[in-house]
Amino acid sequence: MKIQNVIGIDGYTLLIYRSLDQLYRFSIIDFSGIPFSFDSIFLTAEEAKDKGLAAVEIACDFDRQSS
Repeated sequence: MKIQNVIGIDGYTLLIYRSLDQLYRFSIIDFSGIPFSFDSIFLTAEEAKDKGLAAVEIACDFDRQSS
């Protein structure tokens, strides 16, 4: 695995990485340190980043509504 990007957003950390199969994936670590991995695979790091940012946005919206 090779980490391509680490992005901090409102207490979340978005990791974009390339796995051994040369495809890209993303994971999110929430503000309490719990990691969330997703089954999606992408051909480019940019594509994984876009989908990862959308997932973080959904998580942030959920946190705002829960407060």
